[in-house]
Amino acid sequence: MTYLISIIIPNYNRESLIGQTLDSIISQTYQNWECIVVDDGSTDDTETVIKKYIDSDPRFHFYKRPSTML
Repeated sequence: MTYLISIIIPNYNRESLIGQTLDSIISQTYQNWECIVVDDGSTDDTETVIKKYIDSDPRFHFYKRPSTML
């Protein structure tokens, strides 16, 4: 039986580090995973970096906190 591993990464203004983090996940030998990045309103280009990973691997998911709360 193969288990799906969910990796949840909270993020805020980590443009300079998020690529290294996601590269580390990709390099793991276990392949049945999903990576969920939850952004808390970053003001840098974190989203641009993450979108490159999303475009190349469907196991990456990105959720961004809305700029206005209901």
